[in-house]
Amino acid sequence: MPKDKTHKSIDLTFYARILIATAIALLAYGFYLDVESEVRLIDPVKGVTQSTKKDENYVSIDIRNWDDGLNDDVDPEPGDEDPDSFLGPISSNKPSSSSGGWSSGGFSSKPSAGSSGVRPPSEASSGNSGSGSSSGGSGSGVGSGAHASSGGSSSGNTGSSGGSSGSSGSSGGGSSSSGGSGGSSSGGGSGSTTPTTPAGPSLSETNNNLRNTIQNNYGITIRYGSETNGYSVGGLRTNPITDDGSIQTTLNKLNAALSLYPNGFFREIKNGGIPLTLYLVNSFSEYGVTGVTDSNYSSATISVAIVYPFEETFYHESYHYIERYMFKKGIYFHSWDSYNPPGFSYGSLLRDQSYSRTGSASAYFVNDYAQSSADEDRASTFEYMMSGSKPACLNHGQHVWTKAQNMANAIDSALNTVSPGVTEYWERHL
Repeated sequence: MPKDKTHKSIDLTFYARILIATAIALLAYGFYLDVESEVRLIDPVKGVTQSTKKDENYVSIDIRNWDDGLNDDVDPEPGDEDPDSFLGPISSNKPSSSSGGWSSGGFSSKPSAGSSGVRPPSEASSGNSGSGSSSGGSGSGVGSGAHASSGGSSSGNTGSSGGSSGSSGSSGGGSSSSGGSGGSSSGGGSGSTTPTTPAGPSLSETNNNLRNTIQNNYGITIRYGSETNGYSVGGLRTNPITDDGSIQTTLNKLNAALSLYPNGFFREIKNGGIPLTLYLVNSFSEYGVTGVTDSNYSSATISVAIVYPFEETFYHESYHYIERYMFKKGIYFHSWDSYNPPGFSYGSLLRDQSYSRTGSASAYFVNDYAQSSADEDRASTFEYMMSGSKPACLNHGQHVWTKAQNMANAIDSALNTVSPGVTEYWERHL
């Protein structure tokens, strides 16, 4: 019996040892598993961090400078861009790659500097040249807008040689068997550039158009601005008009003044052998000179200084032109001196006989200058006949009225465009 007890005791001790060893082994194995698991939980986190950083590379593009064309250094490196993230309006403005075109992004070319985001039409027709994308033009042609002119790349930017492995895009801007260089000059897609509004004519062009209209309507020739540089007449130098606004104002005044003469009046004189050239200048070298008429029986030149009242000067000088034609037609004023005060000779001055000085309706002359010569007397009188309001010296029966009536009859006799039965503008005060 004792022997058996000893054996059982030994057996129990043996099993206890096995259990203890097993427990220790399990604890050791569990500790090992716990440590190994903790290590494996770190690597996935690192992997996610690296992947996220890579995926964020394409968002570094600065779109603030696309429209003004000031920043050419914001392009992502080829291969980093995400084509699906630039669809819509941005895709038509994305700067092009310096090597020719985006093979997978579908971007069209960047506006040139100072173009406000839109290329001129002349540039839009040809696209951007370059060496082409290395991956060819297999994209869907997302960016084949207005700036893209020819195929190869899906966006239509032209490559000079294209990619060696590319194929034609299914809907891109043209196709080529060799990849990115292909496409016709008509390009891919009918993109939507904003058309530039043509600038209106400049003031200088407007003036020239008005000048041409006046010349065509009245048969005269008009010179102004630099066209009168160096012009001199009667020993007087002239100073040109340099301001387009002043030229326009003067042309409008001239057009209005010419409209007061009968239709075809100046053209009749031109066709009668005395064409008229009108020089519009700023001033003459001598102070107080407002206009000069240089005429003969084959041509006439009238020069008017615009620093003085234009209409008065033009009416005065136009009469010299009219009178030259009347003389050519054989119409003279043989009895003119009989309308003056007894004993008066031109070149003398009777101050009390100038209407402009005295306001007397019975004056013999409209002003002092009219007393310098017979032809200046008539030209000055015609100036008053064309005035907007009736001067008292043109009242019926007055000395100046008698002169004016004689002049009106002479004009009626000389020109076919003037009829005795029609009251012309210069006759309305008579």
